Amino acid sequence: MKKGFTLIELLVVVLIIGILSSIALPNYKRSVERARVAEVQTLLRAIHESQERLLWQKQLPSYRAALSSGQGFGFDKLDITIKGTYMPSSKTGIRTGILKTENFTYEMYPDLYDGGNLIVAHPIKGTYQNTAEIGFNGREFMCKPEGHKVCKIWGADTWNQL
Repeated sequence: MKKGFTLIELLVVVLIIGILSSIALPNYKRSVERARVAEVQTLLRAIHESQERLLWQKQLPSYRAALSSGQGFGFDKLDITIKGTYMPSSKTGIRTGILKTENFTYEMYPDLYDGGNLIVAHPIKGTYQNTAEIGFNGREFMCKPEGHKVCKIWGADTWNQL
């Protein structure tokens, strides 16, 4: 009697592995995207809170006052440590800097009219790189462009309820 597997048995095993991987791979991708969303939520809130602390410590009433006094509020001035690379930026005309992490690029946009600030994250990795952005103004999260598939998957509308 010979020992070994027949061709049919091997094909059945390959078929079973194919079916299992076709089920597991999309679930894995969704889990990775959820982890990226967790990063964005955590960092956007942490950056905003650190900016607010900075304004409070320097006794400045607004971001506009911080900019006009020359004290700024770029990533290099924050009291938190974020694993990433800091780069200078003058894209907005005001040097706030860019923070590049493994999954996102973060940039601050001061609103000089109402004294507020918007922090925007652009995905640089994954399925949705360079297609959408997530913003946080201290009150609510925003996902652009509206109706984009990534905004629905990331569930940006529900973030404000967290």
